[in-house]
Amino acid sequence: MLPTLASSYLAWHYSIGLVDCLRLLANFLWFIYHFFSVPEVVRTLFSPWRRLGESYRVGFHPERVLEAFIVNTLMRLVGFVIRLIWLMVAIVAIIVTFILGLLVMLVFLTAPAVIIASFAIGFYLLFLV
Repeated sequence: MLPTLASSYLAWHYSIGLVDCLRLLANFLWFIYHFFSVPEVVRTLFSPWRRLGESYRVGFHPERVLEAFIVNTLMRLVGFVIRLIWLMVAIVAIIVTFILGLLVMLVFLTAPAVIIASFAIGFYLLFLV
């Protein structure tokens, strides 16, 4: 019974379990990508920050036109910088999640061998030393 159980476990571990682990990593990456709203941030990269800005007045007033132009340009620059920082944080989060996911996959792949080796070393140290 024990060899059948061990072979069934190993078959599950390296087939369904491995696929589920990969799917879990893909779900984490999808979540991080959408949590940081990467497509939305890229689409609105040059938009003013929080829609702040001055409207242009009707008529010819050079100082008001220049004032509105400067304020609108500054708000677009502020929006660009903040969104760029947000995108960098998102990229770092995606990379860290991917690397941690690969480490988890490595642990998952080596877990059966580590467990068997731990039992063997334990019995060796317990009875033979």
